[in-house]
Amino acid sequence: MDDEPERLFAWPGALNLAYGYLVLGPPTAFWFVFVYAGCDYLTGLHDYRVPLYFDFELAIPFVPATVLFYHSLHVAYSLAPFVLRTRGEMNAMALIWFLITLAAGVVFLVVPFEPGFAPPTEDELGPWRALYQLADDANLRYNSCPSLHVAWGIACIDVYATKAGRMGAMLLWLWGIGMVASTVLLHQHHLADVAGGLLLAFVGTRLIYPRLRGDIG
Repeated sequence: MDDEPERLFAWPGALNLAYGYLVLGPPTAFWFVFVYAGCDYLTGLHDYRVPLYFDFELAIPFVPATVLFYHSLHVAYSLAPFVLRTRGEMNAMALIWFLITLAAGVVFLVVPFEPGFAPPTEDELGPWRALYQLADDANLRYNSCPSLHVAWGIACIDVYATKAGRMGAMLLWLWGIGMVASTVLLHQHHLADVAGGLLLAFVGTRLIYPRLRGDIG
């Protein structure tokens, strides 16, 4: 991850773009849904839960406008072919997402719990209701720690930042901080979930990705 910064966004070429979206995209999406929904279903079959939050966290304010940062995760991973413009880099990133999701799935089953925040009221949601409901429905119920939202988002930011100059990297990390903060301010995750997601992301990007990107081109 110590390469010289290069141009952050560029056209990857039609073939590489198709490879990223049509070859890597469907199996990555299927794997995520299979693991995430499968773990949620299995956890719902029993009543064992491990509370992984402190009481003070329940006083964290609900900020519905952060749903914009929350949904920006979909932009982050969709940009991958325009930043990681070689098949080796795209293959490595997809494998990192696979491994992050697998590791999280194991923890979901071993340490199952759900966020302890009370559901927001209609007045609290205001004009953000539709976007919030979309996020809340997609999150299902039980897969809380580690936060895959944080893990996927920060994995993207950490890898993309190596392609950017100083200002570009700073803007990327501000975006990443916004995504991370939104998971808590939207009451979808607790601090332990965030910590677990960050750990997964950095293990993937700092330890595994550099070893993969030149080997699976």
